[in-house]
Amino acid sequence: MNIFSRFNPSNLRLPKLHSWRYHVIPAIRQFGIVNGFTTDTYETLHKFYVKNPYRKSNKKEIMNQILNKLIFFFLFYNCS
Repeated sequence: MNIFSRFNPSNLRLPKLHSWRYHVIPAIRQFGIVNGFTTDTYETLHKFYVKNPYRKSNKKEIMNQILNKLIFFFLFYNCS
């Protein structure tokens, strides 16, 4: 690494590369997945909160219908 020192003043001490080299890659090898790097949770939430209400709407004034369905859901199911 010393041969690149005159081209790179940080001596290749970059936080993201350090993180990948010493933390992310070993975690992938050990667990098969890295916490916080998966989109499965957000895809499921998008399907639940956007796609399903859209499919149930009549495709007119969609935003109002989706919001009304979500408000109803939260009021009806979260009023313990």
